[in-house]
Amino acid sequence: MRKLMLTVVAATMLLAGCGSDNNTASTASTASSPTAKVACATGTLSGAGATFPQAIVQQWIKDYQAACPGATVNYQAVGSGAGIQQFTAGTVDFGASDAAMKPDEEQAATAKGGQVLHIPWTAGGIAVFFNVSGLRGLKLSPDAVAGIFAGTIKKWNDPKIAADNSGTTLPDIAVQVVHRSDGSGTTNVFTSYLTAVAPAVWTAGAAKDVKWPAGQGAKGSDGVTATVKQTEGAVGYAELSYAKGAGLPVAKIKNPSGAYVEPTPAAVSAALAKIDVPTDLKIKADFTPDDAAAYPISTPTWALVFAKPADGAKATLVRSFLTYVLGAGQKAAPGLDYAPLPASVLDPATAAVKGIAA
Repeated sequence: MRKLMLTVVAATMLLAGCGSDNNTASTASTASSPTAKVACATGTLSGAGATFPQAIVQQWIKDYQAACPGATVNYQAVGSGAGIQQFTAGTVDFGASDAAMKPDEEQAATAKGGQVLHIPWTAGGIAVFFNVSGLRGLKLSPDAVAGIFAGTIKKWNDPKIAADNSGTTLPDIAVQVVHRSDGSGTTNVFTSYLTAVAPAVWTAGAAKDVKWPAGQGAKGSDGVTATVKQTEGAVGYAELSYAKGAGLPVAKIKNPSGAYVEPTPAAVSAALAKIDVPTDLKIKADFTPDDAAAYPISTPTWALVFAKPADGAKATLVRSFLTYVLGAGQKAAPGLDYAPLPASVLDPATAAVKGIAA
């Protein structure tokens, strides 16, 4: 097990990450980084899965296709659960999930296409965002977050919320919980956090789909965000970029050091600083980081690919695209509210990608 030590990935490392030892049609500069070369391949890839990384995946696709006009990459953000199903069924070339595949899921995929690789490609924070008139700044303890989503905190001026927000006038209106209605890796991470930090309050378990004790469901992170935006008193959860795109305020979450932290890229990187990196790259989130600067609901997210795709041209193209993602593509992360992966994750991930071959 390697310790995932927080490092600043030097530009030279990112440039080196864009090379590939595979046979490709050409090399070209990326749209976002004119000096970085990417080994291009040709053809079409389709992917489906997590909504969490949608913003950065679309940016990667845009930049990669600009650098490699002979390649087309399509991605549908249908949720981690649906993405795993499509990947296993062979209807897409790669999947994406915020949760590592369960043993039975991986067994089914392996029976279909051989060994499955989990490739961490970015990381981010799951934001708790809200729509309460006149309220912009909000601090929440782990017990308060759990109480809200468990339905035991029913009003915004509940004493448990007030205890974290001295001097703030909290309205006497109902809390309207909005959660995912579809199988979601974001839900898996969020409920895993609640289970880890407030097990006496949150008793619904942790999974991609749980029996929610309160609230209404909405499909996808965009559905949750839209519902919160339209509902006074609402609160929901999704990757930070969704809340920012909708102009919704985000709560600061109390970490084990007692600091209230927002899910910024720097705070996510701090949370990932001491996480173990296993050889299979199925990194487990640490919901109780000891760094006072760390945001506690932080997670990596994965691309799911077969180690030996049956189609040789597809193997070359997926290898080329993921090599770009783990190289120059990491530079897009902070501007889109994601955290670039440090070298201790990028190095083994890149090595795994280089081994993809028909």
